[in-house]
Amino acid sequence: MALDSNSTLDDALAQYNDNLSWDGDSTKAGRALAAVRWILINRPRIIATNDRNVNFDSLAAEKERLEAYVGAAATQTSRSSFTRGKMLLT
Repeated sequence: MALDSNSTLDDALAQYNDNLSWDGDSTKAGRALAAVRWILINRPRIIATNDRNVNFDSLAAEKERLEAYVGAAATQTSRSSFTRGKMLLT
């Protein structure tokens, strides 16, 4: 689900939780980044439910890591990180 102006905090948290294992997957990283951005922009003063609190400083750090990853993934052009080697006979 794409987050938009009609999305709720529950929608953003669900999208973030669904994409926690974003490392190595630019699609999941993009979705997690969108969720983090939505939460940071639309955050209430306090999020506290069931004895849980959200630490926005750590969420901002997560946003920076996601932005770096998504940016790096966008600049790569289907290049492989390895090459095929062929032994030369002398």
